[in-house]
Amino acid sequence: MSDLKVSVVVPARNAATWLGECLESIGRQHPHEMIVIDGCSTDDTVQIARSFGARVISDEGRGLPAARMLGARSAKSDVVALIDADVVLPPGSLEELLGEFETGGFDGLQFGLASESDGPGYWGSALAWHHNHSRVRSWFGVCATLMRRDVLLSVGFDDNFRSGEDIELKIRLEDAGYRLGVSPTTVVRHRFADTFDCARDQWLQDGAGLARTIRKHPARAGWMLVLPLLASVRGAGLSLVLAPRYLPYWAGFLLYNYRSMFGEILRPQNQPISVGGNAAWLAAARVAPMLTGFLFWALAALVLPPAQIGLGSAVVSAALLTVQLGMLGVGPATLTLLPRETDGGRRLIATSLLTVGIFSLVVGGALAAITHSLGSGVGEAWNNPLVTLVFLATALFAASAYQLDHIGVAQERADRTLVRSLVQSLVQLAFLAGAFAVGIRDLLVVIGAVGAGALLSVLVGLRQLGRAHVSPDWRHGLRPRPALRLLKPGLPNHALMIADRAPGYLLPLIVAATLGPAATAAWYIVWMMASAVFFVPQSAGFTLQTALAGPRSKPGLVASAMRASLLLTLAAGLILMVAGPFLLSLLGPQYASAWVLLPVLVPALLLSCFTQVYYGLCRAQGRLVESTSLALVAAILVVAPAAAVAQQYGLTGVSVLWSVAQAAVALIAVRRLIKLTREMPAAATGGVPSAARHEPTGIEKP
Repeated sequence: MSDLKVSVVVPARNAATWLGECLESIGRQHPHEMIVIDGCSTDDTVQIARSFGARVISDEGRGLPAARMLGARSAKSDVVALIDADVVLPPGSLEELLGEFETGGFDGLQFGLASESDGPGYWGSALAWHHNHSRVRSWFGVCATLMRRDVLLSVGFDDNFRSGEDIELKIRLEDAGYRLGVSPTTVVRHRFADTFDCARDQWLQDGAGLARTIRKHPARAGWMLVLPLLASVRGAGLSLVLAPRYLPYWAGFLLYNYRSMFGEILRPQNQPISVGGNAAWLAAARVAPMLTGFLFWALAALVLPPAQIGLGSAVVSAALLTVQLGMLGVGPATLTLLPRETDGGRRLIATSLLTVGIFSLVVGGALAAITHSLGSGVGEAWNNPLVTLVFLATALFAASAYQLDHIGVAQERADRTLVRSLVQSLVQLAFLAGAFAVGIRDLLVVIGAVGAGALLSVLVGLRQLGRAHVSPDWRHGLRPRPALRLLKPGLPNHALMIADRAPGYLLPLIVAATLGPAATAAWYIVWMMASAVFFVPQSAGFTLQTALAGPRSKPGLVASAMRASLLLTLAAGLILMVAGPFLLSLLGPQYASAWVLLPVLVPALLLSCFTQVYYGLCRAQGRLVESTSLALVAAILVVAPAAAVAQQYGLTGVSVLWSVAQAAVALIAVRRLIKLTREMPAAATGGVPSAARHEPTGIEKP
């Protein structure tokens, strides 16, 4: 070793494959010393380290942050180089970076990273492509970094972090006023293992690290909650242009990041999710795919003419309407019955899936026949028998996926819904992009992409149930008695659900029939954005119903559901207001002008929080006639004059019509919600937020 005044610390655990090349590249730099911190390796890591003259110290399995701090405390130089075992230093690079470090007065300076795969396969290449094309290249980290030893020892890593410790350390270093940077010129090789397990581990660690950072520094790091989504949208967009083969990578990235992140934030280990957490999971499952859904329709709009986009959106709306009609209230009935099942609900799950699947096919066939006889609008699509067949398959898979959502909520595991929702949206996008890439440009591609996403969502859902040891008992699934047991409470629930949901799916059909498919294209993209937000208050209503029906009913449930609904809907609405106009402008002037509909729709979405919590309370109490009557009033107010309003005032008139109806019903719901919660035992309600009562006294105490 020479007198280059740098102590190099290399944390390593079972790193025999890479450690030799890493230490050889460091040794050529002639640092003052090399220290390998061994994490209780079971391979030849220790022997390899000693063969290159490194001092080996065991961290006794305390983890990566503790290993780095142990190395810093053992170092003899004033400057410490933290180098991971998967890094290779080019000749002279350590001396070059030390020069930059001293000249620039840095307290921490990272090498530039050139990522590469350690094999010829897909996953290593995808990881390297991601890191070479993402903004993370300019972020300060500690996988190949020089730091002043006294600074590192005074600030230190948080030993509670098993991953993401570099992001959390950076926040505290910046708050303390230290100078950090990333070298734009001195670059090292950064290798990734070429396996899916490596990619999955990277995603899970990233998500968990972000979650811990958000929890510890909410003011500074709260925005990181949307970081995986933003990174996925950017990465998927770049992949569409530069490397379409990496689209599946981004599906996994988004899926596992949020699975780990929300699991860390919302659910303590081995405990059920709270009402607020369950509502947040379900809301995230609806909102998180919003940008990928926009990319889906944006890509379709860029390739297909507006007339085909309008007709395609009308067919998709018909499929979603079929799902709502074919559910027969089985979903809401599941929320009440499943928590009481003694076998984990295996028979009930099978019965519910088979029931909604059969009836969705029946309803889909009837809807296609009726609209075909009318001729105009969506009826034109059925002239192609293949479109009709794909439509029915899409309705079947979408209904099954939707029922799996209800099953997840009933099991107090709405986190699984987010996983399947992300899979569904990203598969849809990949299917569409792949079809366009090979030259298939047809209405059928749009419908088929939606069906493919729904199918994958169902397959993932069945796998989730299997891993939870509650796989559907298909053998007993379609016996008449359990089916009737579901339909008895389901049909009354169905009337409420149809009255509540149907207007949202009928409006695109009415617009298509009145204004033509081209106008429907702009309407549907805006409506799709608003519908994603509308699912947030609906999620709060469903989770409240489940909590009130289950054995864990406790004080404050109504208030908790209301708070979660208002906060989450407000956040989602603000995002929509800010991002919506920009996203629409990317599609061209025909779509950009539709941004004026957003300020009309978003306030009504916030008001719907009160309505949906009221519906959830009514479902739990069996007040279905009352709640259905109110939902029916809203439906009539929207649907009855919709065609005339569209003809006279266009898309703006339709938006105003829907918003006015939502506001009117919300006012009635607030009054009824106040009365019902006052009549209930305080231990079950926890009061209604004062915003709903117009009282200054705050939340009524249980």
